[in-house]
Amino acid sequence: MIEDALNKAREEDNSLVNEVGVELRHPQLNSEEYYLNVARDPYFKFLSILRHHIHAISNAYFSDVVKARHMDLFLMTSSVSSPSGPGSNSEPIALTFGGHNTYLTDSSQFGFEPVLIGGIPRAYCYLASMRGEDPDKRHLNQFYHCEYEAQGNFVEAQKVAEGYVRALASLICVMPNLLSIISYDKSATIEIAKATIGKEKFQEITLAEAERLLKEHGYSEDVTENEHGKDITNQGEKHLLEILKATAPIWLTELYRDRVPFYQKPLSSNTDLALTADLLVPQLVEEGFGGEMLGMGERQDSAEEMYESLRRQGVDSAPYEWYINIRRLPQYKTTAGFGLGIERFISWILGFDSIYKAILYPRMKGDRMNP
Repeated sequence: MIEDALNKAREEDNSLVNEVGVELRHPQLNSEEYYLNVARDPYFKFLSILRHHIHAISNAYFSDVVKARHMDLFLMTSSVSSPSGPGSNSEPIALTFGGHNTYLTDSSQFGFEPVLIGGIPRAYCYLASMRGEDPDKRHLNQFYHCEYEAQGNFVEAQKVAEGYVRALASLICVMPNLLSIISYDKSATIEIAKATIGKEKFQEITLAEAERLLKEHGYSEDVTENEHGKDITNQGEKHLLEILKATAPIWLTELYRDRVPFYQKPLSSNTDLALTADLLVPQLVEEGFGGEMLGMGERQDSAEEMYESLRRQGVDSAPYEWYINIRRLPQYKTTAGFGLGIERFISWILGFDSIYKAILYPRMKGDRMNP
C-alpha cells in the first residue's frame, strides 16, 4: 500500500533527526577518485536513502493504486525508440554484439507494447536508459527512467502521470529531516511539493499558446523553427513558467508531429500536431533545475500513419517493421504512456543546478569513472 511506503519513509526520516544541522552538498567531480567520494562523503548516504524511497513509492503507486504490473525488460535492443532525425533530440549508443548492430536501450517503451497485447493491460518499469548526446546540466548518458504504458488513451495516461508526480511530492513532504540536510532550499521544496499535491488537475497550455506568450513578453529567441515545425528551448520553458507564475507542474501540449518520435499519434483536428505533452516544472531557486521532467503521448494505432511519420522524418522503416506489424494483430489496442526522469525529479525538488548531483554514479561521455 502507498501509505505503508510513506510510513516507512517517515520512520526513516525520524531516525535522521540527530543528523540535522549540517547541510551537505555534492563534492566536486573528480572522475578517477570519485569512488572515494562515494565511500567517504555522507552526502551519498542521504542521496541513497532518498532514492530508495523514491523507488519504493514508485512501486507502491503503480502496483497498488494503478494496478500495473512491473516488467523486467531489456537493456540492449535492435531498434531505439528515439532514432536520430528531426523527431529526436537524443543520440543512440550503438555497438556490435554477436555480429549484429545493437543499441543500448534509450527507453523501455518498445518492450511494453507486445506485453500489453499479451494480456497485461497496464505495465511499468524502473530502469536505466542510455543516450549518447553530450552531457550537460540536464542530460546524463545513463539515467533512471520510470516508464508506464497502458491500453487506453492520452487522457487516461495523463491522469496516471499526474497521480505519480503527486505521489512523489507526498514522499518529499514526509522527509523534512532529510530535506534539511540535502535540499538547497528546504522551505521552497516543501512549498512546491504541497502545491503539487494540492493540484487536482495540472494546468495545460498548447505549444501555440506558449509561443504567443513568449513572443509577447520579448522572448522570441526562445522559439525555434525549421521545416519540421516549432519548439521552445529549455530557457523558453523556464521563461514560460515565469510568465504563467507557475507554482506547480504545467503541461505543454500539442507538439509538432515531426519534432516528436514517429510513433506518437497525430491530432485528428490537425495532423501536423501530435497527441503528446511535456510536463514542465518551475525552478525552486535561481540556478535550480526547471523545464521538462516528464514526456508522454498516445501511440499511433495505424500502420499506414506510422509509415507516413517515418517518411516525414526521414527515418528508415526497416528496423521498425516488427513494431509496425503489432498494429496489424487482431488483439491490438491503442496504448498511451509516459516516462519520468528520476534524476530530473530529484534535481527539481531539491533545487540542484545539475542532474549529476542526483545520481550515485554519473556516467558522462568523455569521463573515465571508477568503478
